[in-house]
Amino acid sequence: MATAEGGVPIDVEWLNSLTRRVEGARLRRHRRDEPRTIFRVPANMREGDPSAYQPRIISFGPFARDNPALKPMEKLKYRYVQKLLQRNPYAKLEDYVSSIRGLEVRSRACYSEDVPMGSNEFVEMMLLDGCFIVEVLLLQTDEEEDRADAGEEVEEDPILTTNWTLPLVEYDMLMLENQIPFFIVEKVFELATSAGTYQTSCGSLNRLLLSFFDDLLPNEQMFLLPDAAAPEFYHVLHFVHYCIMPEEYKKSSQSEIKKAYKPFIYLKLRKIRRLSSDLYRRLLSSFRGSRSAGSVSDGSEQSSSPVVPESVPSATMLKESGVKFKEKDARSFLDVAFRDGTMEMPTLQVYDQTNSLFRNLIAFEQCLPDVGTHVATYAVLMDCLIDSGEDVALLHRYGCVVNGLGNDDDAAKLFNRLCKEVAVNYDACYLAGLFREVKKHCDSRWNKYRAKLMRDYFSNPWSFLSLVGALVIIALTVIQTSFAILAYFKPPHGAPT
Repeated sequence: MATAEGGVPIDVEWLNSLTRRVEGARLRRHRRDEPRTIFRVPANMREGDPSAYQPRIISFGPFARDNPALKPMEKLKYRYVQKLLQRNPYAKLEDYVSSIRGLEVRSRACYSEDVPMGSNEFVEMMLLDGCFIVEVLLLQTDEEEDRADAGEEVEEDPILTTNWTLPLVEYDMLMLENQIPFFIVEKVFELATSAGTYQTSCGSLNRLLLSFFDDLLPNEQMFLLPDAAAPEFYHVLHFVHYCIMPEEYKKSSQSEIKKAYKPFIYLKLRKIRRLSSDLYRRLLSSFRGSRSAGSVSDGSEQSSSPVVPESVPSATMLKESGVKFKEKDARSFLDVAFRDGTMEMPTLQVYDQTNSLFRNLIAFEQCLPDVGTHVATYAVLMDCLIDSGEDVALLHRYGCVVNGLGNDDDAAKLFNRLCKEVAVNYDACYLAGLFREVKKHCDSRWNKYRAKLMRDYFSNPWSFLSLVGALVIIALTVIQTSFAILAYFKPPHGAPT
């Protein structure tokens, strides 16, 4: 037992152990150009709706591999490897294994945690999952008659013989935890389509992915084939995330990302600066009086842009303030605009899987700041606009929302729960200008009076009738008073004076 400065006794053995743990502490490192891209959903986000992040029928990658509910599809993966090998007789199984083994180290580095699998087991998993994804995509290019076996026997493939299996496979391919590196899918596709004639007939991998997911996304006309300037995709979910971004933001997303990087630290520092500035004014006010304090301002505060509000009123409240809603013809549902008092919104289709799709896209953005926060920012906007089923009905009336859930209250609950535990840097988000303009419109004195009038006197028929009755009484009183005054100054002919 040693004695520290001040005479406090310290256990030397424990202190040495603590010193070794502190000196040996290391965070997992990676090259800057090869970030971790496949994550487990953060626990605080998962608590909002655990089922939204869990694969329902098939696993891809190591995170859900041991789920017993997904085991029945493992046998089908081997069959799909066999079918894929038949597509190109020049590429043997050895070629696939050799190519994937060459990518093993790079593949392992994509996952946010160490994968406790041996080399052969890991390579086999990548092979099965990559071949399955590519074969499912290539099934789109097969003619219907080519899918049936000769004679009366038909292969019991649930993807081809049932209507419910393929949609679940599609959604499972868009789970954040259910991903494999995109370069594995690209390599398998390259081997499967290396024969020139077949490659020409099936098209590119990106085109097949677009066709595969076109019926699952919230806007029917949103998808454009990624151009040569597109980034290197991390996985299938990243591919879909990139495709739904508005075109103008795809070009400027990197500058926006640099501003939004380290959002928690940025927000904390911004709040500290504001609190310090406010405290400074309060101290001066106590010594100089309110007039002198009111004239004092921080130079940096003056030069900065207006603070972005973190919310906007609901759709019904905006309607009361004179805001108009208009359906916007755009390829991305994220392409929202506010111009001259009009909120322009592309149609958003809300259906059973919208919750899971949005949650996984948002979780992807939260785990990897490099891709921006467009979906999370849009979800925040929708959470603000929709407080109740009445707001959903209003947006539906103007073509901004198509509610496939049947109940407007269910759609409202979906958006109200979507953004819990989600961090957004409002000053750098792509809708910062829209939030400012909406606030400016609502803070206008005339719009405030208009909103109060609409809320107090036009919110229901009885208030409106009361207002009309009051106006009629006032009008009759004015008329009666006018006639009385005229009769006094200009009495009728023959009337006594």
